[in-house]
Amino acid sequence: MSNSVMILGEVLGDVFPEQTIIGGAPYNVARHCHAFGLDVHFLTAVGDDALGQRILAEMQAAGLPAAGVQQHEELPTGQVMVHFEKGGHRFEILDAQAYDALEWPPVETLAIRYPPKLVYFGTLALRHAPMQALAGQWLKLCDAATVFCDINLRAPWYDEVNLRLALQAADILKINHEELPEVCKLFDLPASPDMYEQARYLLMAFNLGEMFVTCGEHGSFWLNAYGDSFRAPPIRLQEPFVDSVGAGDAYTAIVIRGLLAGWSRQTILPRAAAFAASICGIRGAVPGDMAFYTDFI
Repeated sequence: MSNSVMILGEVLGDVFPEQTIIGGAPYNVARHCHAFGLDVHFLTAVGDDALGQRILAEMQAAGLPAAGVQQHEELPTGQVMVHFEKGGHRFEILDAQAYDALEWPPVETLAIRYPPKLVYFGTLALRHAPMQALAGQWLKLCDAATVFCDINLRAPWYDEVNLRLALQAADILKINHEELPEVCKLFDLPASPDMYEQARYLLMAFNLGEMFVTCGEHGSFWLNAYGDSFRAPPIRLQEPFVDSVGAGDAYTAIVIRGLLAGWSRQTILPRAAAFAASICGIRGAVPGDMAFYTDFI
């Protein structure tokens, strides 16, 4: 159980102009955590279609267990249209996808069979009420686990209801510098030009144990409920830069790896940033070749 991680959420096709790449924050985190030697159980659903079969084949090729992947006969496998624009990329996330409709009995069975030490979910998975209810049951069943929440603000799929549910459940929060002021504004927390001060407001408002805040090219910082904090300097991006899709998920995976291994936060932050920077050198969020992980392992 020491390295057991259970991950709930979406797997989907990121549809780039020239190709479709398998993605979704929870899937990306699951792939990375598995590659780094953690015992990963991934709870999601795919459709009865070609993309769903491709996802299952990719998971098998990577050695990632698929026992938690349900197949929905009516809803399609998730898709996200990736639009590149000046200054970055924009996601168009389709509605009514297979990952929105997990059934409880298989989730319950896996959670009982493999009690996790840490559970992870992103907020996109909670965009509809049925999944909010299922996630609540799951978290209650896994009450001995540390709860890691990744804020993924993907308009129009977030509101005060699903974010409050996520934040109240979380022990550890990961959020980026663009999402932080948006979440604080949503909950009427005091505005501040100081990113650290704003993070402190959010941490206190929801009684979080600790928080990791990524700031893009400006590095990242960490703080906890005891007033401790640490800021990591920026990591220079590798050349050539391809895209930043999945960089935050790569950062998260190293944080989870470090938490379960007992690393200090001063060790976790620069390692997480270095791995995230490396992901910016490939198309999409996860490498096709497992040898990519060798230097980091």
